[in-house]
Amino acid sequence: MIPPVEIIEGPGPASETFFLDRSFIAFQAKAQGKRLVTFSAGGGPRGVALTLGGADGQWSSPVTGAFGGLAAECHPPAAVVFSVVEAATTWLRGEPSAISASIRLPPDGLDQPGAAVLENALHRAGWRLGQADINHHLVVGSPASFRAGLGETKRKGLRRLEHSGATAGEAGLEASRTIYDTIAENRLSVGHPMTMSWPQVEALAAAFPDHVQFFAAERGGTVLAGAICLRVTPNCLYVFYWGERPEFRKESPVTALADGLVAHAHELGIAILDVGVSTAHSAPNAGLIAFKESLGCRASSRRTYTLDVG
Repeated sequence: MIPPVEIIEGPGPASETFFLDRSFIAFQAKAQGKRLVTFSAGGGPRGVALTLGGADGQWSSPVTGAFGGLAAECHPPAAVVFSVVEAATTWLRGEPSAISASIRLPPDGLDQPGAAVLENALHRAGWRLGQADINHHLVVGSPASFRAGLGETKRKGLRRLEHSGATAGEAGLEASRTIYDTIAENRLSVGHPMTMSWPQVEALAAAFPDHVQFFAAERGGTVLAGAICLRVTPNCLYVFYWGERPEFRKESPVTALADGLVAHAHELGIAILDVGVSTAHSAPNAGLIAFKESLGCRASSRRTYTLDVG
């Protein structure tokens, strides 16, 4: 029996996955002036929901964020996923103002419920592969095991930073603007502007204090490197932004920052430290890939599917 699909205007259900949770989706849709439509079926712990955000004929999941897809508490029945995708595809093709839609799947390394079935359903429904990005993550072990996995050069650099008085860990809100400016300066030095302004980051942190965290590597009150992280799931901490001040780059304080992030995640029982994509629209950033590999990161695929309807 094919489960019925409910189509509603607005965000979907609550979810343990931050990017798929109704509160985060509603917050971002309001900030970006997007309309929300949710397709749900199954009900209860075996149910699923797919929320699309749209403006100017362009629809997407996520509304914004590293990935979108299905909100599901556990791995859902395939028939339910197939029904939701069929309903969403039919709706998009019948929506007069729709031009295109995209769904950015979770990285394979996160093992999100229903992601593989969702991809199969999208392919069969006529969605095409638009991007194949490389995502990197660390499987969190003890801080000692992280250090043991580093090359000798990085281990020596880390010891030098410690001997110079550098420390790394979670920072309070009073340091959040300095951390943002540190990251912005780093990105500007390599030609990559920030995708979110400070007021936008500040508003996100104020709205979701349990999910937005700031980290710093510092010495003598000076921030050497900083990170803005999101608690995406109970088992995953996502490095949304990170970077080091250009004048300290030779010391590689971002390595100390990574060490602090691993220690923090290990203490909280977090299994995955997701350090994000190393590609831009599928084009690889060789230097970034090499850096992440030097930290012991593993690569997995993050694919985006597109439907042309207009």
